[in-house]
Formats: sequence, structure tokens, C-alpha cells
Amino acid sequence: MTKILAYSLAPQALEQLLAYSTLFDLHFQICSTQAQLLAAYANFKPHCFLVQSEQPTVTELKLVKKLSPVLPVFAVTNSTDERVGLRLLDGGADYLVHLPCGSVELYYQIKNFLRLTKQANQNNSKIMHLGDVQIFLHNNQVMLKGELLPLTATEFKLLLVFANNLNQIVTIDKLYQEVYPRSEVKYTSRALNMHISNLRHKLQLEEFAPLRLETRRGKGFGMFYNQPVHEAIAGGEEND
Repeated sequence: MTKILAYSLAPQALEQLLAYSTLFDLHFQICSTQAQLLAAYANFKPHCFLVQSEQPTVTELKLVKKLSPVLPVFAVTNSTDERVGLRLLDGGADYLVHLPCGSVELYYQIKNFLRLTKQANQNNSKIMHLGDVQIFLHNNQVMLKGELLPLTATEFKLLLVFANNLNQIVTIDKLYQEVYPRSEVKYTSRALNMHISNLRHKLQLEEFAPLRLETRRGKGFGMFYNQPVHEAIAGGEEND
């Protein structure tokens, strides 16, 4: 059963709407104060938040985002003030529904939200991040600084080998085994060097950049990534 932690300063309407939520395999805990929210978050261990906000300050949303920046947020509002909806979405809400609506409609909206969230999480789990480079494992595509890169099939295979062996040298023999099918005639080192050179050029892997592709004569090649200080700090804060 999916556990959803709801936060509203006026929870009466939500209590009525969500009265039969267990029939839809949803388990809600509704809080109306910060103290209740903090205690419930620690004990309830929700899968996502539901937030009701009626003021442009959207303080309810700000509080749950402080509790957990990563949990998805389903937002609802009764307000006819367009600023409320816009600030909820701009503040980090992943989904927005305007009340009033029927309880059955709300349940299906929530179920759709959970489905989309699950799909997004699955897709994100299939993405490798290396600085400005994103490798999409589910469709064999690569983006650099938000732009799609036209890599050949061989270049993509090479990139995966290097990414899976990050910060270490991959021998020439291993590259041949990983990139070329055993049934094919063994490629020359000149052809392999050409593919690696093209990959380095397309990814803009400069010699002293955080992400670079190095050549070790007589040994092989390796992709090295030195995480910038600001990225390391940001990553540490997210995991705290």
C-alpha cells in the first residue's frame, strides 16, 4: 500500500475526500501543524507528499520540500488566485489539481501521479551522469549540456565501456572484447584509435577538464572524472 503524508492548514475537506482511500490501496496520514508533520514524517515514512495550499506564500509546500527535497509532491488548491497554482508548480510541486473535485476523481488523479512518478524514477535509474554528459541506457542516446550527440554505435559502446570502468585504464584487448562481437574480424588498432579520437572530440573531452579520456601508450585508454568541488558539496548535502 502506498503511504502518502498530507499536509494542510485546513484539513477538513481533505479528510472527507480521502475517507475511503484504502479502497484504492492508498494510506494517508493528514497533518495540520508543523509538529504533527515532523513527527509523522519520521514515523510514517511516506512514499510521497500531498500538500493543500490556498495562499501565494505556499508555506505548506516549502515546509515539505525542506523535509525531503527528493520525495514527489502532489499539490491541491481551492484558490482561484492563479498565483497560488503557479507558485506551487514553480516551488517544486510535481502535480497540481484544483479543488473542488469528487473523491473518486481525486483518487484517480493521485494514482496517475504515482504511475508517472514511478515511470520517471525508472527512467532516471537508467541514466548515467558524468559531469555535463548524460548517458541514456534505455535508448542508447547521449546528451552533452542538454544537446543530443550523434554518436555511432561503436562510439556508444566505447563510451559505455569507459563509463563502467571509470577512473581506470581499459586494456586494448578488453576494448576489443567488449566493443566488437567475437564473430567479427579483429579490428586494427588504427581503427580503434580513430573511434576513440572521434568520441573524445564529440564529448569535448579536453586534456585538463574534469571529464577526460586519457591514452596510456602500451596499456590502453581510460576515462577519468574528477568531481568538481561544488558538485561534491551539493551531492553531500542531498545525501544528508
